[in-house]
Amino acid sequence: MRAGQHIPAIKIANEENECYPYPCFGGNGVRGFVKSYSHDGNYLIIGRQGALCGNVQRTRGKFYATEHAVVVARNDDVNIDWAFHMLTLMNLNQYASKSAQPGLAVGKLEGVQISVPPVEEQERIATILNKFDALVNDLSAGLPAELNARRKQYEYYRGKLLTFEPLEKEYAKQ
Repeated sequence: MRAGQHIPAIKIANEENECYPYPCFGGNGVRGFVKSYSHDGNYLIIGRQGALCGNVQRTRGKFYATEHAVVVARNDDVNIDWAFHMLTLMNLNQYASKSAQPGLAVGKLEGVQISVPPVEEQERIATILNKFDALVNDLSAGLPAELNARRKQYEYYRGKLLTFEPLEKEYAKQ
């Protein structure tokens, strides 16, 4: 775990373009876009400053991390996707300083103890949770699945409500 590096606000563009192609992560997520990158690969980013400190994000590829973000690199014993889900569950904001501007110290985060299952189990868990995450957060995957589920639900209730079988049996008894 390591905090990012300072970059002057004037060097951060609001929108991605040819000159500013790399996302710049601050304490609350993507702050804008920059000309150069500080990291390249699969990482987790923990916001360490601001109202949303403790938020956890995954990123792949080239990006820049400011001093308000903690960059978490994986090691061979930890699946990065499993770590994302685990750290998100842990509500890291609870470790923030209780001041006007909440903050997380890297040392405080490094001291947090968690149980780590074998890598194979981490991969199994991450695969399942990634599928749920995609259904919930990815409109292209989640929306069609939700529409299909609602269509089946509609067909089920339509069939139940329009068969009138229970009513016919009631009238026959009277």
